[in-house]
Amino acid sequence: MSDKIKVISAANGRCVINNRDLGIRRIWPGRGSVVIFTKEQIEGLMYDPAFSNMVNEGYLYIEDMEVKKEIGVEPEDAETPTIILLDDKQLKRFWKDMPLAQFKIELKSLKKAQIDSLARYAITHGDEGSIEKANYLSKVSGFQILKGIELDKQSKEE
Repeated sequence: MSDKIKVISAANGRCVINNRDLGIRRIWPGRGSVVIFTKEQIEGLMYDPAFSNMVNEGYLYIEDMEVKKEIGVEPEDAETPTIILLDDKQLKRFWKDMPLAQFKIELKSLKKAQIDSLARYAITHGDEGSIEKANYLSKVSGFQILKGIELDKQSKEE
């Protein structure tokens, strides 16, 4: 296990951790940005509700599977991660390529941050998906996907 642990932002916006007790302040400007921590820093930050919630909900993604097991984010017997990092390729696979039945099944395993990212992707890439997926994703995410797609198209036409 490496002493340098990458923590990647999966959030569309900016994420900030400011833990005065540990003397740690880190900023992720947007999705895909990376901040490096030591194992000891991550172990300490897991007692910070803001950091632990962002990790557990999928807004921040720890790359090292062994560290995730040690801090309790992943089950000890997990061979594949339960929290996955949804990059553009993965989002496209969900929205464009995945059959509806599989889409519904796999959506159940995603965390809130991941569903939000997928909903935002669906709105900006509306033509690639289906109305059925949009309707289902609307129910799960709380976003009005079809309305969002329509508004996104209108803004691009202007």
